[in-house]
Amino acid sequence: MINFDYDKIIITKYSVSGGGKFLHSCLGLSDDAVLNQKDLTQMQLDGKLPIEKKLKYLLLATKQQSERQIWDDWGFRGFWGSRETCDARENDYLLGNTKNIIDRINKVIYDCIDNNKFTFLTVHEDRILISILKYWKNSKVIIFKNEQKFVSKRGLGNYGTNPSGSITKLKLDQSKLNNLSYEWDCDWYYSRDRTVSEIKKLYDSFGLSGFNAEMISEFYEAWINAIKL
Repeated sequence: MINFDYDKIIITKYSVSGGGKFLHSCLGLSDDAVLNQKDLTQMQLDGKLPIEKKLKYLLLATKQQSERQIWDDWGFRGFWGSRETCDARENDYLLGNTKNIIDRINKVIYDCIDNNKFTFLTVHEDRILISILKYWKNSKVIIFKNEQKFVSKRGLGNYGTNPSGSITKLKLDQSKLNNLSYEWDCDWYYSRDRTVSEIKKLYDSFGLSGFNAEMISEFYEAWINAIKL
């Protein structure tokens, strides 16, 4: 049975192409967290993926994506279920189909919970976020702002926007939800030092170990050049 009380799921809610997967990856450089890819996660759980190898993977994948001019989020697909994002299971969450949710969760998620590792979920719509939090009520939640401006400046072009707006505009009793307060400003992405500084705050807030400013700076430079910001 899946442990829906687990408190080490970090949910990011942002517009498509808003830089959420980059933030996942920066937080995933901690030994306490996994990258959202099944094979890499299994390697880490087996003790074969130190943070240096994580960074090497991210840098190589960034280079390959830039050369191909096809952005596929470092290959982070199919981690939680049929797709990495919650959108593939939105009807299950919205309609309360607990059995379907459990059936679609990959075994690697159970292993992450058993090993007390942080994992990440992507959400693009407010209604899905609210529904998911009915199940994963102890999740950490990061809500993005200024994504539209950031997306419009990306060299990859605008892959879509989120018309639903911020969760703070909805009638949601935040006092009943844990850790539903961290806001990530995409304007920080225009500065390497500010980005690294704010990521350090997230490490401290969530209790993630092993923050390495040099590694995150190197990854940031590779990413920001690849998306031609």
